[in-house]
Amino acid sequence: MWRRARQAAEGVWRRLPAPVRRALAPTSLRGQLLARSLWILAGLLVLIGVVQYAWMSRFIYANTAQTIRSQVFSTPSQVWISFAQNRGGRDPDRAVPFSITMPGTAVAFIDSQGDFYDLTGLVGGHASPELPAQTYAQALTRGVGADDYDVVTAPEGYRALLVLVPVGPPGQPFGVVQVAADISPLRHVLIQQLLAFLIVAAAALVLGFVVLRATLRRTLVPLSDMVDTVQRIGVSNLDERVRAEGAQDEVASLARSFNQMLERLAAAFAAERDARERMRAFVADASHELRTPLTAIHGFLEVLLRGAARQPEQLQQALESMYDESERLTKLVQGLLTLARLDREPAPEMRRDRLDEVIRELLPQLRILAEHRTLAVHLPEGPVYARIDRDQIKQVVFNLVQNAVQHTDAEEGRIDIALAETSEHIVLRVADNGTGIPPEHLPHIFERFYRVDKARSRRHGGAGLGLSITQSIVQAHGGSISCESEVGRGTAFTVRLPRVAADEG
Repeated sequence: MWRRARQAAEGVWRRLPAPVRRALAPTSLRGQLLARSLWILAGLLVLIGVVQYAWMSRFIYANTAQTIRSQVFSTPSQVWISFAQNRGGRDPDRAVPFSITMPGTAVAFIDSQGDFYDLTGLVGGHASPELPAQTYAQALTRGVGADDYDVVTAPEGYRALLVLVPVGPPGQPFGVVQVAADISPLRHVLIQQLLAFLIVAAAALVLGFVVLRATLRRTLVPLSDMVDTVQRIGVSNLDERVRAEGAQDEVASLARSFNQMLERLAAAFAAERDARERMRAFVADASHELRTPLTAIHGFLEVLLRGAARQPEQLQQALESMYDESERLTKLVQGLLTLARLDREPAPEMRRDRLDEVIRELLPQLRILAEHRTLAVHLPEGPVYARIDRDQIKQVVFNLVQNAVQHTDAEEGRIDIALAETSEHIVLRVADNGTGIPPEHLPHIFERFYRVDKARSRRHGGAGLGLSITQSIVQAHGGSISCESEVGRGTAFTVRLPRVAADEG
């Protein structure tokens, strides 16, 4: 049933002209707010009209019934007593014993025996409707309240307001007077009231349409400004922001959320551009670093093919050079593979271990690496625990020491390794007295393939990946690395790792 009704309603809706459908169900927010506000206002006016009509009907009918009772009570009791004693007998030429001011009134008398006497019908007036005898008996026994009345159909076919009034001494009525008044004049008054209300309601709807339209236009100005701003924003114009001053709380909240989204988008695009630039630089640098040893090896092979292979001295020199270049190429590839592995697996397999023991195990290799340089190691007397990957931490220490070796004098150089504990961190410090790093280079030293002195780094086999690998390993351990340097006095790298208590598992 509901499905058929809905289908029928949809069919009627589709048959309506497009302008009518747009007027009844607009698609714009302003139109929908205006339409729904007017629908709500119209619904309230209809509700008020229905309530007012029902209340006015009850008021007019009750007031008329009370007027009829007053006129009946104003008739002397002797009239009704004599009428009851004669059991309704009367001369048709005599007038009704009382008069009703309302036109079209039918009057009847019902005695205590239940006999019905139509007073107006006897003299050629309106015939009175006769109710069941039980109704009159109830009126005699319990009486009729001030608001008791009924609307019935008279014998002539018109609708009448029927009022029953018991007459006689209090508690001992000897009859009931029935008055049936034509309600056509009353309904005429109600219709006039209803028409007046409809006119006022229509005027209220028109006024509401004008006021709501202007109010909504002014209210939605911040939202329209937002739309204009959003339309101006593009990939190349992410710096523009939506203004939220003077807007409603909801619109202001939307504007703030949209501005935050723009900031995140701008940051994401900036990060993507930086990543593209870094990738482009990384590919260019990697290609350059790989091309240098390959070019050298290719050149030596050409020399050998031209006849140098038959000369023992040139052959030995070429083979040694190609061996050095192949070692350099191997280190470069291993560094790239290490970075790729760290990027792919940011969380190493770590366990609680003694960091001081890891450094002690590395000391023989570090002393060989330092050669004639002074290597000073400062370790605490007690154990220093950390959650680490031993192999990766060894690589961190080795990379930092190797970096210090490359930038210090071979005879007068000094490298200090210090391990200490604070309340929250384990601090590993590797310092040297080398050439130092200019301030403009410090922000970039952890970038891949970045070298402060490119010529010197190449001579020592460096490709600018050691510090990048070191930073990746430290960050994977939940720590941080920083650098302090002064040109001509040396450089110090500080690694901070999360501290682990001695009794922690």
